[in-house]
Amino acid sequence: MKSELLLFGYGIVCLCMLVFNVFYNIALKQNDRRMVRKTLWIREKISGQMARIAAGGKVEEAHMAYLKHYLSHVGNLIAFDHALEEYFPSDEKQILDDYRRQIQPLFIHLALVYRKRSNMQAAYFAHFLSKHNQKQQMSLDRVQDILVEYMKKESLYCRVNALQALYNSGSAESVAKAVTLLDKEGCYIHEKILTDGLLTFTGSHEKLAGLLWERLLAFTNKTQISVLNYIRYETEDYCEGMFSIMTDMKKDKELRLSAIRYFGRYFYAPAKEALSSFAADKNPLNWEYAAVSASSLSKYPGEEVTEILTNMMHSPNWYVRYNAAVSLGVLGLDYRILAQTIGGEDRYAREMLLYQMDEQYMKKEKALA
Repeated sequence: MKSELLLFGYGIVCLCMLVFNVFYNIALKQNDRRMVRKTLWIREKISGQMARIAAGGKVEEAHMAYLKHYLSHVGNLIAFDHALEEYFPSDEKQILDDYRRQIQPLFIHLALVYRKRSNMQAAYFAHFLSKHNQKQQMSLDRVQDILVEYMKKESLYCRVNALQALYNSGSAESVAKAVTLLDKEGCYIHEKILTDGLLTFTGSHEKLAGLLWERLLAFTNKTQISVLNYIRYETEDYCEGMFSIMTDMKKDKELRLSAIRYFGRYFYAPAKEALSSFAADKNPLNWEYAAVSASSLSKYPGEEVTEILTNMMHSPNWYVRYNAAVSLGVLGLDYRILAQTIGGEDRYAREMLLYQMDEQYMKKEKALA
């Protein structure tokens, strides 16, 4: 009897779940149809204004007032976003861009409105702005100032989207302010996400790198790592400062490793000795310094470097051997000859060199395919 009641209860639960899924799917389809109607409606409104622009006119004040109220609701903002993205042919792109330019003042009001909304709504507005807020000519723009305040939001998506909008704005000052506020507030963003975002900046990288470098010591280690990695990809103008970080034993290990990687991208003669010293260190506790330095030394050809890298092929650490082998290949040494001369009785060195030969063979096969 108890088992029958249990099966009966289980059947009721399954039936309820089935009914819920049916009604939920119906609701989703209704929402989709409603969104399509909204999108087509706002598209007609936009088309009317684009016709005025094509005739040499400007966007009507009444249209601006309508959008000010209409776009304050996130569902309408989504429809507006879809309309701008999907419903206009490529030959009207210039007129659409002019329309976007003329409605820019509206974004100040919307930025203030969505700053007070939930994290998800604020995140969507920031995403919308990253696509449609055109690059400003003035470095201090009210919209950008408001977006900087979005860094205080608890939502990671909101902060990342707001940062992307700032990257697209081209304002180095605003991006630097946002990064500073993020760091000050202790708002976590993974180092790689921040670095990759900075690399998409549409303004002067030279100016942005300078502003971030000026504030470097005030940042926490995580933000410093992101900034150093960003600078590594963008400019060779910071060799002296990077050298100071690399050779400062009091600095955080990850900062020093980032500086070592910098000199694997840009040749700096004074760094050769320090890199060689790191690479020759056989202390197993310092294997990361040795491994990264082995990779960077490919920028510094010479017999001394070749000898250091050759000796590193006998390291018990796989990463050290791998990076040393790759650098030897970059420096033009033949792996077959190396296998004969340094393989000998060292099985690990021999296997690594054979591994590199296999990689080279596969790359050639892929290139010929």
